[in-house]
Amino acid sequence: MQVRTLEFQKHGRLSIIQLLTAQQNTLDYISGPSAIKSDLIQVKEVSESGSVNNLFVYNLSDKYVFFMDGDILVGAKQNRVLNTSVLLVPNSKTTLPVSCVEQGRWRHTSTMFKNSDYITPQKLRADKSRNVSNNLRTRSQFDAGQSEVWKNVEDYQMFFKVASPTMNLSDVYAKEEKNFDQFTKNFNLNNDANGIILFVDKKVLNVEVFNRTDIYAEYFPKIIKSAAMEIFHLDKKENDLTEVEAIYKMQSMFDTIDTMPKTKHKGVAAGEEERFDSKDMTGFELKFKDHLVHLTALNIEKDADTNDYGNRRNRIY
Repeated sequence: MQVRTLEFQKHGRLSIIQLLTAQQNTLDYISGPSAIKSDLIQVKEVSESGSVNNLFVYNLSDKYVFFMDGDILVGAKQNRVLNTSVLLVPNSKTTLPVSCVEQGRWRHTSTMFKNSDYITPQKLRADKSRNVSNNLRTRSQFDAGQSEVWKNVEDYQMFFKVASPTMNLSDVYAKEEKNFDQFTKNFNLNNDANGIILFVDKKVLNVEVFNRTDIYAEYFPKIIKSAAMEIFHLDKKENDLTEVEAIYKMQSMFDTIDTMPKTKHKGVAAGEEERFDSKDMTGFELKFKDHLVHLTALNIEKDADTNDYGNRRNRIY
C-alpha cells in the first residue's frame, strides 16, 4: 500500500502518524454510528429471548453503511462489541456477529441499540481479531471467543478499580471519561488523512486505514481514546521516538502487511475480508469491489510493559 505521511504528533508515551493513501474517497458510504443517530438503521436483538453473539441490523436507507471492528453498541439486553468490520448493503437485513461486553445484564433497557462514543481498547480488539481469524479458518464463523472477551473486560475493570454491577466495559470509560477526553485533546485531526498508525514509545500499537476521510475523522477521537485506555498504566518517561524513525517503522509495517500470507473470507455483508496473522500481529482488510473499506493491524506481542494490568502505575497525562 502506498502511503504518505501528513503529520507526526506525540504526547506522553503515545505517538501517532496521520497518513494519506494513494486511493481514498472512492466509495460512497456512511458510518453506522451516524446512521443510528439519523434513524437510517435499526439494531435489535434477534428475538425476544435474544442471542448473546448475534444481533439484527436493518438498513432502512439507500446508502451503504459501515461499522468498524470494535464498535460498541449499548442498550437492549446487554452491551455488545462488533467482532469485525461490516459494510451493510442498502435496504437490507443483516445478522451481526458480536460479543458481549456486559456480562452481568440480560434484560432490556431499550428496544434498540444506540451507538457509543468509544471503541474497545487495542488489546481486547487484538485478542478478538486473532480468535475470529482462527475460527474463520476452522469453522467459517466470526466467533471472537466470548470467555476471552469477558476476561479482557474483567482485566480492565480490575486495573481501573471499577466496581461495575453488570461487569460493563462502558463503566470503565464512564469513570475515566474526563481523563481520556483530556488526553485525546493533545492530538489534532488532520482533515486530509484517511489513516493512522499509533506507537507506544518505539513499538507499533495498531494501524487503522479507512477509505473515506470523513469516516476516519469520525473515528479519530475514538481511536485515540482507546489508546489512552491501553497505555494509562505506563510510567512517565521521555518518549524519544523521532519522526524519521516513526516513518521508517510505518513503511516497514505496510511492507510487511502487503507481503504477509492472507486468507480470504466472505464479509459479513458486502465485500470480502483478507485476514493475516503472525506471532506479533493480527488484522484484516475489508474490501468491496477492489476498494479498500477498512484495514486494521493490531500488535499482539506479550509485553509486560504495555500489557500488564496487574499493577497500577503512574498516569501518563
